[in-house]
Amino acid sequence: MLLASVSLVLAQERAITGTVTDATSGFPLPGVNIVIQGTTTGTSTGIDGTYSITAESGDVLVYSFVGYLPQEIAVADQRVIDVALQEDVALLEDIVVVGYGVQREEDVTGSIATIDADDARQGLVTSPDQMIQGRVAGVNITQNNGEPGAGFNIRIRGGTSISASNEPLYVIDGVPIDNSPGTPGGVGIDGSAPQARNPLNMINPNDIKSITILKDASATAIYGSRGANGVVLIETKDGGAEQLAVDYEGYVSASSAANTLDLLSASDFRSFVQEQVAAGVLDQSAADGLGSAETDWQDEVLQTGVSQFHNLAFSGGTASTRYRASVSYLDQEGVVVSSGLERLTGRLNADHEAFNGRLRLALNLTSTYTQDDFLPYQNTGGFEGALFNNVISFNPTLPVRTADDFFEIGEGRVSVRNPVALAEEVQDFGKTTRSLGNLSADLDLIEGLTARVNFGGDRAQGTRRTYLPKSSPVGAEFEGRAVQANRERTSYTFQSYLTYNRALSAVHNLDLLGGYEFNEFLLEEFGTEARGFVTDILGFNALEAGSNFVNTGSQKEKSRLISFFGRANYNYNDRYYLTGVLRYDGSSRFGEDNKWALFPSLSGAWRISDESFLAGNETLTNLRLKAGWGIVGSQEIPNYLSLAQLGADPNNRAVIGGQVITGIAPVNFANPDLKWEETTSINVALDFGLWFNKLSGTFEWYRKETSDLLLEIPVPQPAPVPTRIENVGETKNTGFEFSLDWLALDRSDLSASLGLVFNANDNEVVSLGTRDQIITGSVSGRGQSGNFSQIILPGEPIGSFYGPVLDRIENGIQIFQDLDGDGTIEPTGDDRTIIGNAQPDFTYGFRASANWNNFDFSLFLRGEQGRDVFNNTALVFQTKSAVLQGQNFLKDALDDPDAVSEAAKYSDRWIEDGSFLRLDNVTIGYSLGLADLTQQVRTAYIYLSASNLATITGYSGYDPEVNTNAGLATLGIDYLNYPRPRTFTVGVRLGF
Repeated sequence: MLLASVSLVLAQERAITGTVTDATSGFPLPGVNIVIQGTTTGTSTGIDGTYSITAESGDVLVYSFVGYLPQEIAVADQRVIDVALQEDVALLEDIVVVGYGVQREEDVTGSIATIDADDARQGLVTSPDQMIQGRVAGVNITQNNGEPGAGFNIRIRGGTSISASNEPLYVIDGVPIDNSPGTPGGVGIDGSAPQARNPLNMINPNDIKSITILKDASATAIYGSRGANGVVLIETKDGGAEQLAVDYEGYVSASSAANTLDLLSASDFRSFVQEQVAAGVLDQSAADGLGSAETDWQDEVLQTGVSQFHNLAFSGGTASTRYRASVSYLDQEGVVVSSGLERLTGRLNADHEAFNGRLRLALNLTSTYTQDDFLPYQNTGGFEGALFNNVISFNPTLPVRTADDFFEIGEGRVSVRNPVALAEEVQDFGKTTRSLGNLSADLDLIEGLTARVNFGGDRAQGTRRTYLPKSSPVGAEFEGRAVQANRERTSYTFQSYLTYNRALSAVHNLDLLGGYEFNEFLLEEFGTEARGFVTDILGFNALEAGSNFVNTGSQKEKSRLISFFGRANYNYNDRYYLTGVLRYDGSSRFGEDNKWALFPSLSGAWRISDESFLAGNETLTNLRLKAGWGIVGSQEIPNYLSLAQLGADPNNRAVIGGQVITGIAPVNFANPDLKWEETTSINVALDFGLWFNKLSGTFEWYRKETSDLLLEIPVPQPAPVPTRIENVGETKNTGFEFSLDWLALDRSDLSASLGLVFNANDNEVVSLGTRDQIITGSVSGRGQSGNFSQIILPGEPIGSFYGPVLDRIENGIQIFQDLDGDGTIEPTGDDRTIIGNAQPDFTYGFRASANWNNFDFSLFLRGEQGRDVFNNTALVFQTKSAVLQGQNFLKDALDDPDAVSEAAKYSDRWIEDGSFLRLDNVTIGYSLGLADLTQQVRTAYIYLSASNLATITGYSGYDPEVNTNAGLATLGIDYLNYPRPRTFTVGVRLGF
């Protein structure tokens, strides 16, 4: 009997083997825990996902792994048990990135928004800004122009500052970065140089896992002074505990100008000149100077820009060590000849766990090399101009090249230049290397208490090389002009903090954070210029060949920001939430007695849907009320303004001892009382979800009041400088946001979803201190010197257009209204009023996506309503008086009643409605399904994408979305901007 019992037991005990894999990819999962239910007996899978365990017939095996749903399987009579674990999608979606850590989405009490990186990365997307545009309520992004790598202006819930920066803080993998341009500025040709390209071009969008926007003070106060204009958190992709995975994406794009200006053709220009000669307006020499060519200068400089992108990523690891490495190459041609950029990016993310997971080490490192090919055009300018001026004005009856193959220069006048020659002869190149990385360590000290240290660095080295050849009109007056400039920007961050997260009881939960942060910023720059070259052959490569050195200079700046911060999150029964934040910042930029400031915030939330009176409601499955208050500051002004500074004065030289000595003179007016600009905000939000969140959304109302503006004001003369920064003035932003997501269809073979975001923001200047107003927004073009288009005035929004009002055109002469009633019309004096507003009444975005079997489709639209644009281009070039200088003009001028002798005059006539609806992207893709045929291929996907496909607008310029930097806090001014492209992309994604 005893032998029989032993035999029975031995028969029941046996080795169970098998492999555990990812249910989606089929990859083996190493490190999966396998335990016999109700015991401590267990094992884990090896690197190939296999395992072996001794068990009995009546046992139940429990398979568990972080990020996956656990499975329970009865042994019964099985000897081989293979398991496919499903990802815990709910867990993955429930976690959001916040300042200095992560939180469950339901625990967040501030105003945040998260962008799905893969969803936003459609078409030719070269920087994170393009992934945000139009996808988040309350975030308004305007691209400066259509140039490859062009900069963006981002306003989160409206601009608050006038003289200081309004740009948000960017935090990449927990490291706040200095987002100032790393490439030196360019050389303006009879005007200011074009605006800087986007510093965020360094980031490969394919490396981005998620983008989170912190919008209100209760969410941004943890970043204190650096979060005054909102915070953009960028998390990059990391590796996985699986066998080696290889991913490739490549695409080819073709871009062309989405819109062109209607100019007089050669025959139109020829006929108009001859008419004016016959009328006695022009003399016969004007007709004699006409050529026989039929040149469309716009067509000559525009091209189909072909771009290519390649990205190769490797990821893998073990249960304790994971990594992801990627390398990408982008070559983007502009839609204008001789413009474009190349970018090579490498990235490595790695993390390692030790001491049974109590110690976690992480490394994030990226390095980017960018080459920019710049165009010789200008941001603002006067009578003479660069490329786009001459596209419009250069004589269309002249050829591009003469019979002996030299560029046609017309009459040889310096002020009228062959635009093709400008694009091809002027050399202007930038090279930038930027490295960003951080190393962090997390150690679990005791249960619930974790210590973290994080060290990060950001270093950019940029060079700019420019040569204006003596063979070109723009370089002839200098006998050749060569400029070289170098810039280095370096910032370091050290963070050390503790987090404590523990459930105090079944209903009380507490999460505490406290830490210290040190930031240091360093800028070094050098530049010099040589003129007077014997030959153009050497270009900018031998400055010593020039006979005259000018504008040689260098600078070095350093600043520091030191911070102490703390945050407490408490929730009761996962129903009532409370969050408090304190940040104590010290900045070297302010006066001795004002370097430190405390920034607090308090916010709370109430999950109404969990209350008993809504229990069991299957329609309203989520209802949550949130409210927050906080104060944040700004220190975004130049360094050393609180101190008296001395500098070299090239205009103050003397001969001493036979040598020319450059004098030292004051360069600023010190302000030892300079202190923080502060913004106080209130946010109230209602989150809702219907039918188990198939329809979900958020309503939000906010109010931001900024005081102690860091404002540039005039200094009583005599003084070393005309202005200085002081803390005066107030601004206010009040707005409403709405976002909606709807899962319209959710079937195995067909799904569809829709999304909508909406924002209405009311911006107002409350006070300018002792100043009544600030006139800004310089008007560019011939005859416009000393003329301005905007006013900053209490009671009005920033971006208010200011000028005379056109009454009528009488006998070809513009007559303006006598607004002050004194009987004298002065278009530049008191006969001016508010004539427009560059701030939109509201902005919106709409997205739709659908999947049918292996096909998928996505569509994205966005728009702005009620914004005005000053068409500075039309003011200058939609006038027949250009023919008096032998220049071409816009064709619409033929229908204007202005006399040929009537000059361009700024007024409300040139303020246009810039409202628009843009079909931003349409993408169609197809999954080839190769994973069903071979285990070596995870994904095989091809797609066709069209960007900026169509724009509905009444605006007559190239594009209503413009941002010419024409002075203090200017918005909505369009002057000869680089055309925005329409792009078609064909791409492929492969995963092995």
